[in-house]
Amino acid sequence: MNTYRVFFIKEKTEVTVKEGTTVLEAERIAGLSPDAPCGGAGKCGKCMVKINGAVEKACQTKITADTEVETLEKESEHRILVKGTERAVTFSPELEILDIEIPPCTVGENSSDWTRLCEAIKSCRKKDIFFQPKLEILPVISRLIKEKNGKARAIISGNQILDLKEQDDRPVLMAAFDIGTTTVAGYLLDGKTGEQLATASALNTQTEYGADVIMRANYSLEHGTEELSTCIRELLRKLIGTLCEAAKKSPEDIYQVSVVGNTCMHHLFLGIVPDSLVHAPYNPAISQGLMFPAEKFHLGIHPGGQLVALPVIAGFVGADTVACLLAVNLEEEKKMTLMIDIGTNGEIVLGNEKRRIACSTAAGPAFEGAKIACGMRGADGAIEHAHLVDGKLECKVIGGGRPTGICGSGLIDIIACLLDAGVIDESGKLLENPRVVQIDENTKKAYLLADPLESGDGKPVYLSQKDIREVQLAKGAIAAGIALLAEQMGITLEQVEQVYIAGAFGNYMDPAGACRIGMLPGILKDRIIPVGNAAGEGAKLALLNKEELKRAERLARHTEFLELAALPEFQDQFVDELEFPEISNPPELKLNRKAWGGKHYGAGRIKKYWKQHRIF
Repeated sequence: MNTYRVFFIKEKTEVTVKEGTTVLEAERIAGLSPDAPCGGAGKCGKCMVKINGAVEKACQTKITADTEVETLEKESEHRILVKGTERAVTFSPELEILDIEIPPCTVGENSSDWTRLCEAIKSCRKKDIFFQPKLEILPVISRLIKEKNGKARAIISGNQILDLKEQDDRPVLMAAFDIGTTTVAGYLLDGKTGEQLATASALNTQTEYGADVIMRANYSLEHGTEELSTCIRELLRKLIGTLCEAAKKSPEDIYQVSVVGNTCMHHLFLGIVPDSLVHAPYNPAISQGLMFPAEKFHLGIHPGGQLVALPVIAGFVGADTVACLLAVNLEEEKKMTLMIDIGTNGEIVLGNEKRRIACSTAAGPAFEGAKIACGMRGADGAIEHAHLVDGKLECKVIGGGRPTGICGSGLIDIIACLLDAGVIDESGKLLENPRVVQIDENTKKAYLLADPLESGDGKPVYLSQKDIREVQLAKGAIAAGIALLAEQMGITLEQVEQVYIAGAFGNYMDPAGACRIGMLPGILKDRIIPVGNAAGEGAKLALLNKEELKRAERLARHTEFLELAALPEFQDQFVDELEFPEISNPPELKLNRKAWGGKHYGAGRIKKYWKQHRIF
């Protein structure tokens, strides 16, 4: 087979690829991290490049000769939420730092160096425990006895001695990571005090293999997990470097790393093929919390360091949800509480200290900017909020400049405003309006937010009819999940006393807008409490206090899972939630199942959505 040279002009990078390789695959080989939320299916249009002056989709363009490629401008630095609502806990980590004195062996004594080390630790801790022997520590014991009179510092976790060294001033560090489908947030902690020393974040580089977990799971089934696993591990290694650089510390002083993520992210990070998540009954390969030697994951921390992976609840309710529950302390909460983490997947938990039920709804990537014509993630140029002022739509843009696209929070606000203005009816149909125009042959009906002269990049910014349908599908899935959880719990929505909204999208989202479009029950509008990156906070708590790590296991084990697709009433509930709430329009305009099966949208489209996102 022929091979060809591909030169990326802006990056000044060259790779050699086989004939038939797509430009997108060549970008991956070159380490360029292209944006391809559709996974290379040619649907999103986010991977556009310029070849010989023509703009082409990188995923659909194959290399058949030596080629020069000009990558187009990407979105500017993204706004990634790191901070979450903090819960104070006693600093009592699983990671222990003990200053000990190992006695020398006397003549006639028959105890080994390892035995005397264990006895010294036992004397310091006032409790007996069997430590797994570690051969690489044996020479260190002998040296410290000879050179330091047996004075040593032992770094311990459970029944593992992670390190034995001199008593010095070097720090002992821990790091926690929330591996989201779209973004990754990291935290550096002082292992002696629990103080947070630095934070860092980045887009999940796995997005080049698809915007959602199903795309990535399918990719791993076809190509194996190595690419996706290596991809996310390298990102964590880079973030660890960034954290340590910010805090002026060394990665080699990190002895423990915790990770949380949805079940698919959890499996891919660990190198587990997520085939059980793709096919019914969608169960995880493993659910309990895990502790591994971190060295096999190539994170660049201390060679004796440890990786802590929090437990998962179900196939699509992962360790990130457990971490959220940990952060809001739902195990001890007396109030009936609804907790929602809205992202590419929507995890919902309803309950209190007595009982908790969880479910997962496929919100789809619409709220992350994917599958929306002018969708983008939260970055400069994105419309993040919108309001009606004297009947006119006014938009707030991140960075304060002209708009170049719409992020998730802006998407909700715009639709809410257009509903109030009578531009969109309850069925989701765009009505006649001076700003409802045809954009091109493919987009015959859209609300024009900014024409090319008003936008920041010379391209129109608009909300299409298809965009509205995507939002209806996403919000319908979430609303259906909430309604059915309440039914399963045997309560009405009025009995829900508080609503925690976790995640970046929930943090920036206007609760009033979310209620107006029917994603959240309107009756709960004043009970909504944003808790930020609760998953990240939970990942930290698991390191800061060993009892919280045990609590995570209990939460995972004693939280019931509701498989929505198994409920006969789910399909009807989902379709009922597709419509937007009425305000003043007459009942005859109300959407029904027949309307969604007719010219309006099409029953086939709904079933396709169910299938793609594992709803049905």
